[in-house]
Amino acid sequence: MFRRPRLLPLALTLVAVGVLVAMLAFTTGRSPTRPPLPNPNGYDDFLKAAALLTGDVDDASTLDHEALRALVFTNSESLRLLRLGLSRQCAVPIDSALTNVAGLLGDLTPLKRLARLLAAEGRLREMENQSADAARSYVDLICFGNDMSRGGFVITRLVGIACESIGCAPLEKLVPKLNLDEVHPVLRDLEKLDAGRVTWAEVQQSERRFMRYQLRKQFNPIVWVVGWRQTRQAVQQSETKHKKIVARERLLLAELALRCYQSDQGHPPARLDDLVTNYLSHVPEDPFSGQPLKYHAQGTNWLLQGVGPE
Repeated sequence: MFRRPRLLPLALTLVAVGVLVAMLAFTTGRSPTRPPLPNPNGYDDFLKAAALLTGDVDDASTLDHEALRALVFTNSESLRLLRLGLSRQCAVPIDSALTNVAGLLGDLTPLKRLARLLAAEGRLREMENQSADAARSYVDLICFGNDMSRGGFVITRLVGIACESIGCAPLEKLVPKLNLDEVHPVLRDLEKLDAGRVTWAEVQQSERRFMRYQLRKQFNPIVWVVGWRQTRQAVQQSETKHKKIVARERLLLAELALRCYQSDQGHPPARLDDLVTNYLSHVPEDPFSGQPLKYHAQGTNWLLQGVGPE
């Protein structure tokens, strides 16, 4: 009886060979040259600030005025060190993180507590009717989330995104309460942040370096393929979260510029290009489309939006 040749084992063999060749190329390829760590490194200041933090900052949003003031005052040195770090260049020490991933992961929770301390400071300043100072706290918090991510892996960036979100939410609510003199510094600092923000390409570069390191430690094609398939979707979802926070902050940036224009001119601009030079250096792009944010003037109001999810 004639039997058809069994092609499945041959196909699997070819796939395995292809994977092996790809892995060899991946593990033996040269990694892009990384610049040396900043010296001094603001990331070290963040870790020192986190180590000194005391009190239950996770419940700070429920504290009354006196308890909140005591919490912020007790942690004044942590806040000083945090802002010292913000004044310096920052980068996650990737070489040490590669050999001590557990240590890096252990740093992330204390760093997120620092973000909540800044949020507590902002809430206290709002209680005391110091709107400009409260805005300063929230902007510092957004900058902190960005800076603590620089040079890190996907997990580092996810925590940074969470920190930025903690600052964005109260700042968005505070914006309508700010007068024109209080808006200008926020506008300037957010545009400066946007010009120097962590890019997803940087995150991917660090993540690939981590993968190379792990593969060289344990060269197993099957484990690599299974792990790659399992993490691919998670990485794509993480990229979407990164783009969402960028879009959110750029929408806030454009909103502040629009408020300044309307205050000066008595009406909103016909188009976002009218904001350039006097209020913005350029029209913010939607990170999902690569095109300018969508804007429509509607009488004395306007509609401002991006094309991404939510």
